[in-house]
Amino acid sequence: MSSWKKLEEEVKQYAQYIWSRKAESDRLAGVNFDCVLTLSEIEKVIVEVTENNSLGKIRGDISRIQIIRTKMMANNIMVRPYIVCDFQPTQGMRDAGKENYVEVLSFSDFRKIFFDFDTYKHVRSNKTFGSAVDPITGENDEAVYTPVGYEILNSVEASADEIAQRIIDGKKVILLGDYGTGKSRCFREVFNILARRVDETLLYPIAIDLKETWGLESSVEIIRRHFNHLGIGEMETDSVVKAFNGKRICFLLDGFDELGSRPWSEDKKKLESIRRHALQGVKDLLSNAGAGFLVSGREHYFNSNKEMMTALGIREDRSVIARCKTEFSYEEFYRYLELNNIKVSLPSWLPRKPLILKTIASLDNDKISELFDSSSGDEIEFWYNFIDAMCERDSRIHPILDPDTVKHVLSRLASLTRERAQNVGPITESEVVNVFFEVTGSYPNEQSTVMLQRLPGLGRVSSETGDRNFVDDFVLDGLRALDLVNRIGSSDQNISNLKWLNPLRKLGVSILSREIKKRNLTSLFITYAKQSMQRDKSNKVSISDVLSALNQIEIDEIDFEGFDFMEPHFGDLNFERSNLKNIRFSDGVFESVTLGKIDPESVIIKDSCIDRLLGVSSSGGVPAWITNCEVLSYESIDTLTAIKKSGLTDEQTMLVSILIKVYRQAGNGRLEHTLTKGLTGVNKKSLKRIIQYLISNGFLVTSKDNGETIYKPVRQYQERIEKILNELDRSKDAVWEHVTMLSA
Repeated sequence: MSSWKKLEEEVKQYAQYIWSRKAESDRLAGVNFDCVLTLSEIEKVIVEVTENNSLGKIRGDISRIQIIRTKMMANNIMVRPYIVCDFQPTQGMRDAGKENYVEVLSFSDFRKIFFDFDTYKHVRSNKTFGSAVDPITGENDEAVYTPVGYEILNSVEASADEIAQRIIDGKKVILLGDYGTGKSRCFREVFNILARRVDETLLYPIAIDLKETWGLESSVEIIRRHFNHLGIGEMETDSVVKAFNGKRICFLLDGFDELGSRPWSEDKKKLESIRRHALQGVKDLLSNAGAGFLVSGREHYFNSNKEMMTALGIREDRSVIARCKTEFSYEEFYRYLELNNIKVSLPSWLPRKPLILKTIASLDNDKISELFDSSSGDEIEFWYNFIDAMCERDSRIHPILDPDTVKHVLSRLASLTRERAQNVGPITESEVVNVFFEVTGSYPNEQSTVMLQRLPGLGRVSSETGDRNFVDDFVLDGLRALDLVNRIGSSDQNISNLKWLNPLRKLGVSILSREIKKRNLTSLFITYAKQSMQRDKSNKVSISDVLSALNQIEIDEIDFEGFDFMEPHFGDLNFERSNLKNIRFSDGVFESVTLGKIDPESVIIKDSCIDRLLGVSSSGGVPAWITNCEVLSYESIDTLTAIKKSGLTDEQTMLVSILIKVYRQAGNGRLEHTLTKGLTGVNKKSLKRIIQYLISNGFLVTSKDNGETIYKPVRQYQERIEKILNELDRSKDAVWEHVTMLSA
């Protein structure tokens, strides 16, 4: 299609949006016109399209229009004429049209008759984007965006530019991630990229914060509410409503998990029904959208990907799932430091999270040195020291509260978020005051009220409200663990009545384990777990947390005598030590399960949803004691980065790299120098022994190419090799055990 013909078709499409009538080329009174719309029996719109930027051509078109206008008026038909140019018309051209009541305008200005995107972009850009706000002011977060990668399921990482391009190409993108992992910053960055490319793509991004649309059940209601909140007039709103199911509007919807309440219930079907009803309007919008879109929300809001796709009205085969990483990569980490002018030397083991880096940067050099020296390279110990440093800093600023009181208030507030659908909050100002009273026995005075307004680790939800969220799960998870150990340690009878939704994750479980051991509370926690599981009314999240922690402590096995724990909710359950014995878990939610080398004794997980199963790389490696469960993801070892992160020994890592490159990657064999390409610190002696073992036992055959050895697979062993790669450190295969012995 020629550029002129393409322009003509686009003009027709916009004309249809503007006047809600069919636009087509037509012949009026013996003269051909590029675009004609019939508004009524007595009114027509004529649009001529031109690439010729001469004044003579414009005058000629005006003359033709005037002739037709006169003839049509004789038949009592009024004509509204436009000349649309693919260039910016000169003032002389505009004046020539104006003299004859013909509007001469550029294609860009013609599009603005449909929708003034420039105005929308200006207004929207000055509003907040989800949780991407400054934690102190509640206004837009003006920190420089750090380019990061977002994990695409079964693929490579994608940048914000690449996500934007997928949307331009018509893809339906779902962005998942916990609070503080950068969903809203990605959302804003993608909006900015798409907005910059509007003239090129003719695709208008509409960025909607879904928490504004609570209770709305149709796409039209959502669009009108959004424009009303921005203070943009009905004309622009009507234009988007008319065109939303075409190919010119792409929606960016942030926060599908913030649309409805997430009530406590043991009835999974009831919860699914509630979520489905809350998302009716979003489903109506997305299922009818004609262009690509981006929709984002919290990772564990739905029980499964299938439920998510159904509730959002998205076909799985036409969608792309992307995930925000929980931490920066090393490259992103140092880029963040550079962009945000953080000039401190930080250890490599430091959790690479923005809140932590910003807090560290606010400390003086002596305190930074003390913080890292006392942590001795231990992330858990660092958490304790980091929390202490954070509370001490705020206590120095506001001496009215001592550091221990600040920490106690924070841990109680962290406990409140256990019942919140958004995990990190919100926490109201009155709740902060009530917790202060609970901890100190008195209500805050003027000085302590100021302190409470800026408690460390909490940030403003927005500038319109005083509500707070925890701004990082690294801080939140550990505080929840402290609160739980304090509650059970003090025999708090109310804990069973709490309707917790959010379990401890990996860090929180580790801190809870350490606190149980440090305070000699193991017997008390075992008793709590056994007694609580047998009550009709119990806090199943707290029981799950306790079992996760007990499973990591160096103690004798805990025999649960065949008890069936129904509907548990684990954040992180690790079987590498495995103290649990004779227990079944049914109809539960497991956000992360890590398998050990040895199966636990008489433990069964059945009829449950496992978000991530670590220790095996596919369904082929799932042990028999995990039965009839939906597993959403496994430990990835198909990329170099994943192999490095798998926790294997150097020799095991070399073996996995060789087997993947020879047996799984496309092509007929691999050159010797590529077998461990990208791995650092490869022991050449061990590598030679591994390769020689594989050749002598018939798993590899060799040939030569320009003097270099090529290693090829022996396909009769393909199934056996796949089993090794699926089971990893759980494998009992002779190949795996031989290479493991090399590590000893």
